[in-house]
Amino acid sequence: MKQTLFLATLAAALLFEARAPQAQEAAQFIAQWQASNASCRAAATPALEAIAACEQRDTYSKLLAASNYCYGPGEGGAPAGWTPCGGDPAAGKPSEKSLKDAALARATQQFQRMGGVFVLPATINGTSTAYFIVDSGASNVQISEELADELKRNGSLTEADSQGQRRFILADGSGRQQRIVRLRSIKIGERTMENVMASVSPGRGHGLLGQSFLRRLSSWKIDNVKNSIEFEFTGAF
Repeated sequence: MKQTLFLATLAAALLFEARAPQAQEAAQFIAQWQASNASCRAAATPALEAIAACEQRDTYSKLLAASNYCYGPGEGGAPAGWTPCGGDPAAGKPSEKSLKDAALARATQQFQRMGGVFVLPATINGTSTAYFIVDSGASNVQISEELADELKRNGSLTEADSQGQRRFILADGSGRQQRIVRLRSIKIGERTMENVMASVSPGRGHGLLGQSFLRRLSSWKIDNVKNSIEFEFTGAF
């Protein structure tokens, strides 16, 4: 009996020790998420630092989600924040809270098919609507010179957003110098992503929705039946 009690106590102690670092690690992730989120959203943060802070915040969002933490509105009208999801996702039994919070982070946008590619509308810097091709092979979002000029004219793209030039390798192996800018926001459907790095291509035409946007999402998928893109952007509202 004593041996059984000892083994049960030992097992409970080991379980507590295994869980304690996980909870402590989650608390550290939340603190780092909060600091990154503050820098990401602060208007005074320089462009390159704001881009890095937003990307860091979205990385912590994924780590917290993987640790079964959910981001959603607090109880009684409290501000949104991170809390344990509950449930047993490993057994395919998510909690009601996790389902509810995931639905809040999810958005859907219809696209058009043009020449075998998916083209969808987005609002840039809250002022201009443009059409983008979803291109997971592109390292950055890309906008046309025409759109960049429009953003400059309406005052939503300034010298403070300019990040110099970078050489890109194209699909055919050739290289090209392109200007790099910070887009203050990209809104697709009901979701807005702040501080996104983009390159500027010569001339006119559709932009590219590349990895500087896609990698920050929690998930995204193409629905070929409904002709839409569904994406989840956790911890960003």
